[in-house]
Amino acid sequence: MMNKKYKQTKEHKKKIGLANAIKMKEYWKSGRATELQIMRGYYNRNKKRELGYINSLETRKKLSDVMKKRFEEGKFNPKDISPFIKGHKKGMFGKKHTKETKEKMSKSSKGFTEYARIKSKEKRKYQVIPIKDTSIEVKIQNFLKQLGIDFFTHQYMKEIKHGYQCDILIPSMNLIIECDGDYWHKYPIGNNLDHIRTKELIENGFKVLRLWEHEIKVMELNDFKGVLYKR
Repeated sequence: MMNKKYKQTKEHKKKIGLANAIKMKEYWKSGRATELQIMRGYYNRNKKRELGYINSLETRKKLSDVMKKRFEEGKFNPKDISPFIKGHKKGMFGKKHTKETKEKMSKSSKGFTEYARIKSKEKRKYQVIPIKDTSIEVKIQNFLKQLGIDFFTHQYMKEIKHGYQCDILIPSMNLIIECDGDYWHKYPIGNNLDHIRTKELIENGFKVLRLWEHEIKVMELNDFKGVLYKR
């Protein structure tokens, strides 16, 4: 069946809001434009742009009736759908996986979560977290600059099992300084993961200096020197 070329009349344009775009905007703002009216306008504009014509109202009604009938009877185009599910609306309609299939699916996905975890950990090595240093980190960095000590910030510590980015690393002293926020690191008992990482770092030959937020805020340069060189 050939589609008839149909020239839009002024009356039809008014129905879909094309004849007066400003009026359609007013309908939109006032909430008077229906969803069907809006979508019909978008659809027809796109089709007109691509094909140069739109189907007549009569043709659209015929197509609608034909497609409704085909859908109800379960008749689908064999090019678009597999033969074994013809007549069903869902691909898994009336079907269940066998026990063997379920076991195969389970085995195929095993180990994937571990693989994803490892890959995620590798990517985090090259991320600088956080992007902006905290005020207490900046204060300790300034103390080190005044003392003429070279240091690195947010260095990834891959030598330990629970690798992470330390706050400050001083290679010449083999020292790691952590500036722990009172809230986030659970003052005064400390975070469990922090304790684990500190232990692993010490076992790998590093010295660790953990300073609490409230200590750093009132700390002067001489106070910091006393803590730093005690170790």
